Amino acid sequence: MSQAAIGIHRHIRSSIHSAVEGLSARQLHAMPDGFDNNVAWNVGHLLVVQQRLLYERCGLTSSVSEDMVPLYLPNTSPDDWETEPDAEALVAMLMPQQEQLEADYAAGRFSESEFTPFTTGSGVSLSDFEGTLVFNTYHESQHFGFIQALINLVG
Repeated sequence: MSQAAIGIHRHIRSSIHSAVEGLSARQLHAMPDGFDNNVAWNVGHLLVVQQRLLYERCGLTSSVSEDMVPLYLPNTSPDDWETEPDAEALVAMLMPQQEQLEADYAAGRFSESEFTPFTTGSGVSLSDFEGTLVFNTYHESQHFGFIQALINLVG
């Protein structure tokens, strides 16, 4: 796999982190009319999905708690939360998670022989780690756009 793919993933993740790191708790949790989620949900979603796609599909243990997963799966919403999660803690997880991905990649922890192929909810068939990393980068880019739109409305 190309080191370039990891570098592009880092660029997107860093851009997301830069966009959200200075937001207040109110801004992170605000849900403008017409949106079914907020900045905090998008950040949590990226943290959970990255682990499910890249780690769990390779038979590795996820770094996110089991309590986080149901809050940020596709088709969930902050409207479903009983209590608001600590949004600043979610933001603080973005770059350490990226750094762990890079370290694990450099250490050769992502085994193609352990990878479980699957088809995403959007119909993309993924059969290896490299393709899944590219898909995850695309996914994070999409959510970066949603995050930017939300910030423009709550900023």
